[in-house]
Amino acid sequence: MGLFKDFKGMMDGAKDLTKQAAEMQKQATEAQQAASQPVDLNDPMWVPIEGITLDKYAEISAGLMKNTVMGIENVNKYAESLGVPPGAWQTVQNGWVARMGQHMPVRTRYGNLYNEFLK
Repeated sequence: MGLFKDFKGMMDGAKDLTKQAAEMQKQATEAQQAASQPVDLNDPMWVPIEGITLDKYAEISAGLMKNTVMGIENVNKYAESLGVPPGAWQTVQNGWVARMGQHMPVRTRYGNLYNEFLK
């Protein structure tokens, strides 16, 4: 009896995993569709932070990675060389990361832009 019970449990687990995978695929498809929609720049989620747009933030973030910029001083200098007000990089970074956590379109657009700027 125990063997059949274990087998049933395994099959139920497989069904649950299949449902989870389908849901994840659905979410990924929705994110891709959202990314292809026009952006309403009047929506508050797109308001620049310290004058830095999401596009500029993605460009700077990718540049930091691509150029292996290390250390707080060097990161700040690099960001400032691309238009971030002096001493504002941490505020810009924290702000955009927070918005990405709250808004899927921001997160998706950032990911797409970041990958493009890494090329």
